[in-house]
Amino acid sequence: GGQWERALTLLDRMQSSRIEPNVITYKAAITACELAGEDVHARELLKAAISERLLPTLWEQDALDLHELSAAEARTAVRLALDDVVRRPDERRFHDAEKGGDFAIITGRGKHSEGGEAILRPAILEMFRGELAGRVECREDVRNPGLLVVPAASLRDWIRQSATHPHQD
Repeated sequence: GGQWERALTLLDRMQSSRIEPNVITYKAAITACELAGEDVHARELLKAAISERLLPTLWEQDALDLHELSAAEARTAVRLALDDVVRRPDERRFHDAEKGGDFAIITGRGKHSEGGEAILRPAILEMFRGELAGRVECREDVRNPGLLVVPAASLRDWIRQSATHPHQD
């Protein structure tokens, strides 16, 4: 425990010393926060890394592309994307559930993972079956094992639930 606090302190010290954090610094801090259950901090760090162009926007056409992320970073990216579906921020691209169809999440098949085993797909499925169970649905795409799909109807339900029971941030 406490690693996430040390990571945030280090980031603050770097910035106050006019040392610009890099992608490695942000990824380490995001991972430390996510693994400690500090989801709000992890999402804020991810937003900052994207706005500073240290990480890509994560959007590939109309899909959230999790390639190149660790499991912790990928879970944070999915949480941020789900928040953005509700909040519709001006400063970031988001999936428009009212206009768009299903929300696609590209996890990859694990080809570039050690041993060729998929890491992101099981981590994201576990998140949907655990903390998001009963709130938003995610299913495996039968035609593409590197793709998960959140149905548009489930996203619209998520938006309605969030309006009546806001997330605790």
